[in-house]
This record gives sequence, C-alpha cells and structure tokens, in this order.
Amino acid sequence: MKRKAILSYIFVGIPGGCLIFMGMLMFNAVLGLLVSTNQWTMLVILCLTSLIVGLLARLMRPYHGLGSAVAAGIVAAGIILALRLASAPGSEAGLVFGPVGMFAAIAFSTFGGWILPRLRNHSK
Repeated sequence: MKRKAILSYIFVGIPGGCLIFMGMLMFNAVLGLLVSTNQWTMLVILCLTSLIVGLLARLMRPYHGLGSAVAAGIVAAGIILALRLASAPGSEAGLVFGPVGMFAAIAFSTFGGWILPRLRNHSK
C-alpha cells in the first residue's frame, strides 16, 4: 500500500474518530436529559455512532471508504484509551472507556464501512 493512500486514510480518519467520540458524548448528554442513562446506554450509543461514521466514510469515498472507516475507529479507540489512562481507577464509565469501548469503536466503524456496498447490491 502506498504512503499516499495511508496518509489519506489517516487524514480522513482523524475527523471521523473525533466525530465518533463527540457524537457519543452529545447523544448521551441529550438522552440523559430525558431519561437516566448508564454505562450500557453509553456503549450502545458508541456502537451506533461508530456504525454511522463507518457508513458515512464509505458513502463519501466509495473505493477507499473502508480504510477511512477503520482509521476512524482506530482514532476513536485512541481517544478512548487516552481517557482511560487519564481517568481515576474505578470510574463509572469503565465499560465504555475500556477495552470493550475500544473494540466497539473499531468493530462497528469497520462493519459500517464494509456493509454499505453489500446493502446497495442487495437492493438492486
């Protein structure tokens, strides 16, 4: 793989990973105003935002979207890892800001980037 392609994936993945993280926090805050939320709700929101960002990455870049979706998931996992290292032990959001959250960000963004062409082909 060429360096130019890898750099392109990284440059598209950085805003995508930040979008995953900011979307998770924003939707959790809005939902928290309506009902009480817990770690599992935040994890579901993380999965949904990762899936949506993966779909958007593939929609905007049809041939290179999967690499961008993977890079966005890795960036989001890096942000989650940084927050885990900065948080106090035994914090309430240990499920999201832990290995499960990092895996969910990478897996669901990759799944979103992978499934979009299959959905398009199936609808024809």
